[in-house]
Amino acid sequence: MEKVVTENGLYKGIMLIVFSAILFGTTGTSQALAPEGISSTAIGCLRLVIGGPALLILTSLFGRINPLSFRPPIIPTFIAACGVVMFQLCFFDAVARTGVALGTIIAICVAPVFAGGLSAIFHKERLSLSWAAASTLAISGCVILGAAGGEIKIDIIGILLATGAGFGYAVSLVGSKKVIEGRSPAIGIAIILCVGALLVTPKLMTEDLTQVMTRDGLAVILYLGLIATATPYLLLATGLSTVPVSHTSIIMLAEPLTGCLLGVLLLGEQFTLTSAAGSLLIFCGLVIISIGKNKEYQPVS
Repeated sequence: MEKVVTENGLYKGIMLIVFSAILFGTTGTSQALAPEGISSTAIGCLRLVIGGPALLILTSLFGRINPLSFRPPIIPTFIAACGVVMFQLCFFDAVARTGVALGTIIAICVAPVFAGGLSAIFHKERLSLSWAAASTLAISGCVILGAAGGEIKIDIIGILLATGAGFGYAVSLVGSKKVIEGRSPAIGIAIILCVGALLVTPKLMTEDLTQVMTRDGLAVILYLGLIATATPYLLLATGLSTVPVSHTSIIMLAEPLTGCLLGVLLLGEQFTLTSAAGSLLIFCGLVIISIGKNKEYQPVS
């Protein structure tokens, strides 16, 4: 059966994904404001442990949906959860080895490539010329933006971990699309995050959480779990119901753009001509995806 999405529905989905990317983009700044002593791995795990159950509770209370009656496909749900966990654990370890700039560049830039290939295989999505053009511009912008970020450490294991993070991110998008297909996006993504939370619990139990229990630590962790995880994942899931995965992965490149702007406004980082050029390329890529010729999404039958 062919799925046709109206132009208004497509643009609404694009805007929801843009807002989710903006919220995801606040993660780096929030982590920078966290008390010393909280490891990046602990932060990544706690985001899932707090965000998953919180989203499940909120959708059950206010969405008038009984999660017990929700029957998601088991294999896609597990695959999507594994993708989320893979991104969290690989990304933070990669950043610790390579630095924020290189780790973020690799993870974010390879994600659209993996997502495009996986969505073409599993969702039969057509990779249009507008997708190729937007990918080239946005990925180039990420590289330039990252190059403006300062010192870069070359570490082979770190590079492989960052690539794994990008692959995990793409897998989570492809798996999530299958889970929410014809179902409630809110409950679907909540269950995926909850499964992910269960998977990272053993790792979390080995972390030192002393600083998490302080006032500032709790504030940061609660923000990351509720505002920078549960909310953007909900917006992302809703947008995925109308927007192809290949396009979604490009739109999500608004995340590093948001992080760059917040770094300038809140952390006193410099906004150079190089940063401006990278930001402009990312923005152009987002515009191409938004106004591309493919106004209706019709998967290959």
